[in-house]
Amino acid sequence: MLITLTVILALAIGVLVVLLITRRSVSDWQVHLSETTSEWKRRNEEGEEVKPVEPRKSSLEKVLREESRQGSAYLRADELPKFDHRHDSSKK
Repeated sequence: MLITLTVILALAIGVLVVLLITRRSVSDWQVHLSETTSEWKRRNEEGEEVKPVEPRKSSLEKVLREESRQGSAYLRADELPKFDHRHDSSKK
C-alpha cells in the first residue's frame, strides 16, 4: 500500500512538472518567480496595503429576479460570441 501511494504521488508530481514546463520553459519560470518574489518584497518594504475584497451577500431569489431573462435556456447561434452567420452556405 505504501509503495502504491509513493508511485501515485511520484506520477502526480511528474504530471504537474510536465504541465508546468510545457506552459513555460524552465528559464521563463525562473524569471517569473524571481520577478514575483521581488514584487512581493517591494510591496512589503513600501508598506503598500492591499484592499481586501468585500463579498456581496445575495439570495438566489434576488439573483434570479435581477439577472434572469425570458425565453429558452438554450443559446441560439447568433447569441454566441464571434458567430459569423452566413446566409447562403451553398456558395463558396
